[in-house]
Amino acid sequence: MLFYLPVGEGYAVVASNAGATHPPAWWLNLQAHPDGMVDVPGRSLAVRARQAAGTERDELWRRFVERLDGYERYAQSAEREIPIVILEPVAEGADA
Repeated sequence: MLFYLPVGEGYAVVASNAGATHPPAWWLNLQAHPDGMVDVPGRSLAVRARQAAGTERDELWRRFVERLDGYERYAQSAEREIPIVILEPVAEGADA
């Protein structure tokens, strides 16, 4: 289970891999195949993943760090910019 933030109708998650120097396998999988499913309490939905960038990423990073300050430690040990992944709802069966 990942910590997430609501973003519009979807969710944002952090591909921190607990501060490892390499990204988590789930993020590599989503980069190759961005369509998936998420289950959150009371809701299951088809999503398409994309990486947040620029001011969107900056604002989301700030929000994540406010809620879980461990992300700052992860960023220091990772020696990479930790991706923030937006999981946006799509109609099931929608084409890429």
